[in-house]
Amino acid sequence: MRVGVVQWLFMALGCVLCLGEVIAGELQVQLAGSDGQPVPFAVLTVPGVEALPGVPRGGATVDQRERRFDPLVTTIAPGTEVTFPNSDDTRHHVYSFSPGNAFELKLFRANDAPPVAFNAPGVVTLGCNIHDSMKAYLYVSANPSAVVTDTEGSATLRWEGAATAIEVWHPQLSTPLQFPLPADGAGSLALELPMAWQDPQGSKSDSELENMLKRFSRDANQLSQ
Repeated sequence: MRVGVVQWLFMALGCVLCLGEVIAGELQVQLAGSDGQPVPFAVLTVPGVEALPGVPRGGATVDQRERRFDPLVTTIAPGTEVTFPNSDDTRHHVYSFSPGNAFELKLFRANDAPPVAFNAPGVVTLGCNIHDSMKAYLYVSANPSAVVTDTEGSATLRWEGAATAIEVWHPQLSTPLQFPLPADGAGSLALELPMAWQDPQGSKSDSELENMLKRFSRDANQLSQ
């Protein structure tokens, strides 16, 4: 009987210790570049945090407005379907050559393009075969803590589990950077990145190819009437 009680106590103590490793955290992060200006569209994650089972996976949308992808950076879980509506008056040709997630949506308008599922973890670089200045990124990760900084370079990280660092990914960084979490348990953290934010999507253009596509669209509409 006594042996059984002792075993039960050890098991109970082990459960308590395991529970003690599950630490819920929340941290407000502010990113600035080497020029002191905010850095938007950076992805922050807490390395090692795993996705909780049974959490439903939602879809995502990357729009095309004024010959720009909107938003520039989107975080999604593997297997997520992304829709690419076209809010412009010209057609787009969205594609990616990223390993494991290559795809192509040829000339389409409005909501004509079917959704695309992205299954391989990693960064997917998006482009438009007609408008070279259009660029965007999908950050495919099962890490549920992934969050994107806003236009002010700010984001709130939330996670469950033991954590010691945060990781920062940005399209202008050659490799992700890691920073230690505040040892004093502070609720905010200001970081400076070795880069200055530059918008990778140039201003809208009016190329000859765009004019040809507009004429094609206009002629097609006239024929259908």
